[in-house]
Amino acid sequence: MALATGSSTAKLKYGHRGPNHPVKDLKTDKVYITSQNHGYYVKEESINKEIAEVSHINLNDGTVEGLRYKGKKIFTVQFHPEACPGPEDTSYIFDEFLEMVRK
Repeated sequence: MALATGSSTAKLKYGHRGPNHPVKDLKTDKVYITSQNHGYYVKEESINKEIAEVSHINLNDGTVEGLRYKGKKIFTVQFHPEACPGPEDTSYIFDEFLEMVRK
């Protein structure tokens, strides 16, 4: 989605792999321990603020972990909210998605 809306990405030196990545939800100010498996990140300076806003950040390195698109029923995250077996703290993302679809 980020690339499709004009943002750019860059390769992480080591990637975000495995469990135990702390991610902060900027809307709720809560921190979640997430499971991840990706090697790229969205360059925050490339995000058009009229199109999207950062919703989540990685607390280890400050990279973008989620975007919310303005005027659209679209949001994205770069971690695994469905991680099972493992942390289920971010299952609220599925609830938010289902509520968005219902509306």
